[in-house]
Amino acid sequence: MKPGEDSSGDTTPPRILVCDDETAARRGIRRALGSQLYRFVECESGRQCLDLLESLMVDLVLLDLRMPDLDGRATLERIVEMPDPPPVIMVTADSQLRTAIDAVRAGAADFLAKPYDIAELRWVVERTLAGADLVKENRQLRATVQRLGGSGEILGESPVMVQLCHDIERLGPTDASVLIRGETGTGKELVARRIHQLSHVGLGPFVALNCAAIPESLLESELFGHRKGAFTGADRDRSGRFKEAHGGTLFLDEIGDMPHSAQAKLLRVLQEKRVEPVGGGTAMQVNVRVLAATHRDLENLCHEGHFRQDLYYRLRVVELALPPLRERADDIILLALELLRQSTGKTYTLSPECTSALLAYPWPGNVRELKNAMERAAIFCRDQQIDCRDLPAELRSPTAASPGLQLNPDTPADDAPQEDFQQSKNRVVEAFERRYFTDLLRRHQGNVSQAARQAGLHRQNMQKKLKQLEIKAQAFR
Repeated sequence: MKPGEDSSGDTTPPRILVCDDETAARRGIRRALGSQLYRFVECESGRQCLDLLESLMVDLVLLDLRMPDLDGRATLERIVEMPDPPPVIMVTADSQLRTAIDAVRAGAADFLAKPYDIAELRWVVERTLAGADLVKENRQLRATVQRLGGSGEILGESPVMVQLCHDIERLGPTDASVLIRGETGTGKELVARRIHQLSHVGLGPFVALNCAAIPESLLESELFGHRKGAFTGADRDRSGRFKEAHGGTLFLDEIGDMPHSAQAKLLRVLQEKRVEPVGGGTAMQVNVRVLAATHRDLENLCHEGHFRQDLYYRLRVVELALPPLRERADDIILLALELLRQSTGKTYTLSPECTSALLAYPWPGNVRELKNAMERAAIFCRDQQIDCRDLPAELRSPTAASPGLQLNPDTPADDAPQEDFQQSKNRVVEAFERRYFTDLLRRHQGNVSQAARQAGLHRQNMQKKLKQLEIKAQAFR
């Protein structure tokens, strides 16, 4: 979204911040540029300029070089250190070439010497704004190309995926908040990106934050930004993800792991559309579409008091449920072949034994696990056909499918399974659970609480399951 364009696509005049300690100079700039073409904000010192930039989205700064307290050069140095700073035109009565060169080297987009011609002022302002527009458009186009390339497509021919894609097409152009639910690895961020692409802010930034990956003490700073000195280690101001996502979409992954203190502040931001950084300061208006995702049972978390019910309803205007890969077997082979092509650029085939192994495996890691398996298979494949020997060991092991069940579809009748359906099912489920919880404990180095949180289980239920499977968490520490 360009400066001066709101979320509905309507254009508004660019906002220019004029910083000069002389009232007459500020008035002259406004009269020369015209209030019908631009919106103006005025201040008379460098400190006021920096404070305004913390609370306002500005398209251009006209900055006087010589001012009391904090001069233009020092103010410029602070501005260029900001995340995504606006372009600055330095204005001064010093017409020496060295002054102009120093200003540009310090980060100014251009330089004007007083007294300047009105036509020159207008030309420099127009050129600087046009250059800033091009930079932002190029950045947004690069992000769009990256999103649309390769793995950005949602693949699936099963009825549940066809319906999901239809729902996404209808949701994209709306402003509705969407809660995306699904197991780890089912592609929740991919769905969020597709909704963003179809929205009216699709050319704006897409900012993703995994709430479970940020320490509780730093999450509010990541979301809302902070002021210098707000806490130990805060050596400079930080804008935060909401400000980075202004004019676009903020995707909050694993929202169920957000601490209660941050939930209250998030709710206030969603209601008021204003963000106040940690450590105080002026709140800034933001225009952000928020999408959230989780693999946890938020209704149960609300019932237990771990998640705010008002926030839950605010995020869940519309809910999308992503099916696990084991429930969309029609898509497994399609996905496997496409993931092979994406990772290598080549076309592969699958042997009958490989096809049967892929269909028999329960895929606890869903599409993400399938992607890793195909990348591994491509490395070890001896030709353009993937065979069972190229697959990871867990897919090749007898317990990957039902014990005693041959993976070859041409298996003679004499070798048919001897167990009844329930016995085979129980053994398959036990093998899956043992592998799933073992991998989970290994990933979290034996921390049962963290493993239970990722699995969406209570810690006591997790301990009962480990005891039932005779898995000792201490072995992974």
